Amino acid sequence: MTSVIALRIEIPGYRACAALPALIDLLQHHQAGASFLFGLGADVWGRAPARRCRAALAEVRAAGFDLGILGWQPAQWIRRAATASARWINEQFSLARSAFEQVFGCAPTLTAAPGWQGNPHALRLTQRLGFACASDTRGRHPFLPVWHGEIVRCPQIPVTLPTFDELAAARRLEMDAAVSALLELSETPAPAGHVFSFQASGGSSRALDGLDRLLAGWRAQGYRIVSLQTLAGALVIDALPRHDIIIAATAGSRRPLLTQGDEFLAEWRTPQ
Repeated sequence: MTSVIALRIEIPGYRACAALPALIDLLQHHQAGASFLFGLGADVWGRAPARRCRAALAEVRAAGFDLGILGWQPAQWIRRAATASARWINEQFSLARSAFEQVFGCAPTLTAAPGWQGNPHALRLTQRLGFACASDTRGRHPFLPVWHGEIVRCPQIPVTLPTFDELAAARRLEMDAAVSALLELSETPAPAGHVFSFQASGGSSRALDGLDRLLAGWRAQGYRIVSLQTLAGALVIDALPRHDIIIAATAGSRRPLLTQGDEFLAEWRTPQ
């Protein structure tokens, strides 16, 4: 089986929307799949996405890329989600889903927590609202999340590789060095595939240039670049390992993140 890397692209607001045409061209040039994750809240778009942005969003869908939600107001979610009430979490999901349906004409099947922040109320909703998969965590491979003994039957597709921003913050790497570091980390394929998260920005071409070189490098390494949903589509839910969710520090991140912990009850398993 060809080794895969799933690409997770965050579009957190209006300014990032300006990067969409160039991103689409870049991905099509590399024959790469991707999942686009949109934060559609009023704090980042105004009352509704403007006409120019609506056209760009429609172009993403028309190009055949997978789509999902990145919360309602990503910046606010990052600040509040770890300790937020069930009521607030429910409201954020409801607003995000409603806005997504208004823009794209269908319900989202993928959700991702902004900044990899969350709490058990948010994890429960990934199952209750019927999402096919979620990408709320950092980790090693797909799994079913367990929070203090509570199993959530919605597959988590964790990000396995550091982001450009994290490499810049933790190791002070410029873009060329960050690309080289990522290619070195992915040189050995992971059995379940790697996942990389890219946050779009409308203000600079450096990140797009870095992504261009990264995609070219992965193709040279023999990888097929796919969406999160493509990766999730090959999973059998009942066969997935169950792993505890822990809150852990990640190099280059200012906040502890939702992270894949040890396999649930692994210490009680009887050796075969």
